[in-house]
Amino acid sequence: MDHARMRTFSLQIGNETRGPLTEAEIETMIAEGALAADMLCQPEGTQDWAPLSDHFKFRVTLKLRQTRPVSNEAEEAIEAVRLDPDIRRRLLLYGLADPANVDTFSQVQAMLALADHEKKVSATIGFHRLAGYAALGAMLVVGIVLGLSRGIGGDVLAFAGGSIIKEEHSARLSLQILRSEISQFAELKTRGERAVFEKPRGGSPGFNVIASRLRIDPYSSFLLRGQVDASPLAKRIAPWGLKLDADRRVTVLRDAPPSKTSDLLKAQSELLDEVLLPALDEAGFTKMFTEVMGTFPAATFPEAARLRLEAQGMRMSGLKIFIDRVDVRAQAAATLSAQKVWGGQLVAFSDRLKELQTKVYALTSPVARRQRWSEFHAGKGAELAAWMLTSGAQETRVNSDGSFVISSVSGINAESLNQVIVSVRLAGDTVFLPWDSKHLGTGKWASEPMAKAFLIDRERYKVTDKVIVGGRPFYANLQTATHRFVFTRNSPQWRYLALARDTDKDTIYALVDEKTYAAASKGAKITPAELAKFNLYLSPEESVRPEGLYVE
Repeated sequence: MDHARMRTFSLQIGNETRGPLTEAEIETMIAEGALAADMLCQPEGTQDWAPLSDHFKFRVTLKLRQTRPVSNEAEEAIEAVRLDPDIRRRLLLYGLADPANVDTFSQVQAMLALADHEKKVSATIGFHRLAGYAALGAMLVVGIVLGLSRGIGGDVLAFAGGSIIKEEHSARLSLQILRSEISQFAELKTRGERAVFEKPRGGSPGFNVIASRLRIDPYSSFLLRGQVDASPLAKRIAPWGLKLDADRRVTVLRDAPPSKTSDLLKAQSELLDEVLLPALDEAGFTKMFTEVMGTFPAATFPEAARLRLEAQGMRMSGLKIFIDRVDVRAQAAATLSAQKVWGGQLVAFSDRLKELQTKVYALTSPVARRQRWSEFHAGKGAELAAWMLTSGAQETRVNSDGSFVISSVSGINAESLNQVIVSVRLAGDTVFLPWDSKHLGTGKWASEPMAKAFLIDRERYKVTDKVIVGGRPFYANLQTATHRFVFTRNSPQWRYLALARDTDKDTIYALVDEKTYAAASKGAKITPAELAKFNLYLSPEESVRPEGLYVE
């Protein structure tokens, strides 16, 4: 560049005006960090003052560094020996330490080092000032004598005075540059202190997350309402002097009962019909006996005709004698070759008569009825009750008006009503009756999906871990030709509870307050109402880096 064509500028540094200076000189001073962008300058030939940044380019380098986050205990230990911020800044400013080792100074060491340095600086400045004034005074005296003369004396005087004046001017300029650097750093620090660490992004309200993750079990997501009338059964047992207990229940099976259970239910219903029949009379006996006689083995032997004749007009009291006569005749026929086949047929007929005898006894003797009922409940009835108990079914009591509501069951339709069982207590024994049993007067029923809010309220999450993120050091520094200024600030810490349900393969994280975090323990259950207070995240998140602060 042609120096003759370079523009020149005057600079306003502090309360003094310096210049004119060439563009090259100013660019050098900018590169060394001696000038700030907001310093005023006046181009030669104009009367206007403008910031240097209007005519020259400035560059501020921010270097980044990252350190490992420290624990709370480590932070407390560091805080206990941390330097006073003003003393730390002065150590860095005077070049007595750099950011890498400044924190190794103790408070006392730092104060002693600063006092010693400032004492030396003050002595040096005082010496230079005194020397300058003395030299200036001497030059004034000598100048009177030699300054007017020509020759070597005048030249020496001019050289010495120029050297002293240049040194004094350089010291003032260095001080102005340092003040400018400190001003820039103060602005940088202010921006860093005002930077806002926002709440971690990406979270969603707890209730919304739980609702979206809701698992609906087809076996427990419906509600069944209905009406049960046990009066038909109550009327049938009244003639026997029996009453139903007040404890009546409705049970909803998870699935249709297996075939064996269905057979047990059918057998119990048939036995109930039998033991509740009215006492047998002669007319009823005649009807039953006539049905059995229809199976009498016909034959041309006189013995066959005599047995049939004896059966005419048979009454209940003569049944046992008739059975004995048939058995005797069968034994005799078995010894005769011509009647041997007929004798075998009489044995089978005798067995049918004995079955009738047993039934007659049961229908005419209350003791016999109770015995048959007890035998059933000691065997098949007990097996049925055990299956019902271990089937995993949902059960509820029937209200005094016969109504009932049972929740958390599978959906029921007309084809799956066999999953609904009504149980009553009769003489201390439990009787299980299918919904369509003739012993019940069942009323209306309705099956409907349960409210989603109710299903959500049943969700239970467990604390699987406790996580703290954040507390990372963020930096902003200003590097000039002669100094390096560093500002440090730690990001806030955020506390999370890791949560999962049983069988969950993934985990969600609740951002909680310090009190909740401290009170929670691994394995503790968290209700949806508690989770609804917090935001939930897919992973622990930190605050986004604010503008003006950096991390390596």
